Formats: sequence, structure tokens, C-alpha cells
Amino acid sequence: MKHTFVDERTEHINGLVSFFCLMLTQIALVGVMVYKRYFLGLPPEAYTEITWIALLSMGGYWAIRLYLSGILPIISFRKMLLIYILLVAVISVPTYFIHGWPVKERWFEVLFPPIGVAIILGVYSLAAYLGKRRLERMVS
Repeated sequence: MKHTFVDERTEHINGLVSFFCLMLTQIALVGVMVYKRYFLGLPPEAYTEITWIALLSMGGYWAIRLYLSGILPIISFRKMLLIYILLVAVISVPTYFIHGWPVKERWFEVLFPPIGVAIILGVYSLAAYLGKRRLERMVS
């Protein structure tokens, strides 16, 4: 089996090319969403798939970058709980002041901010823990 050796300069160039191609693709997806929403006046249902693709692409990219770098600090449970409460309050309070409480049939919408923040903080914690573990395995 043939082994190819790649120097750091080539790895750096490949990383930059990958980063800029992904960034331009994500900007194009968001541009299409803005165009459809504000110029064509289409409802969000008309571009839901593009929204999910852009969201998963951006979130996945940053999660993988943070995992591979291993630079995320692992936050203690107490601090994570404080961050969780603050983020839920920052999202929920203005939303309910602007839109009011949901009607009885749509009461489940009250759970969106706590569940969404929990998912985001959970993914962060998982990426931080796994990245740290990966670095420790590489060093030892």
C-alpha cells in the first residue's frame, strides 16, 4: 500500500479551501432563504428544507471543528445550570412579552425554549468532553 506524505503547508491550504467552500455554500443557502422570504414574500414553509440543511451544516461544522481541536472547556454542572437558566430566560421572557402566552391548544410551545437550550448545551458538553478525551488519547 502506497503512503503519501503531506507537508503542513499542503494541509493548511486544503483546510483553507475546505473552509471557504463550506462558508460560501452556507452563505449561499442563507442568501436563498433571505431572497425567498423578503424579496419573493414566500412563507417559511416554502424553504424549510433549505433552513434545515443550513442549520445542520453550520452546527455540524462547528461541532466537528470544536471536537477535533479539543479546545472547548468542560463546564461544571453548576455553571451549566446557571447558563441554562439564563439562556431560557433571555429567550422566553421577551418572546412572551411580544407574543403573549400561547392558546391552550398550543401550550406545548412553552417547552420549545427549555428543550432547545438543553439540546444546544448538551451538544456543546458532548463535543467538549469527547474532544478532551480525544486529545488525552493522542497525547498518551
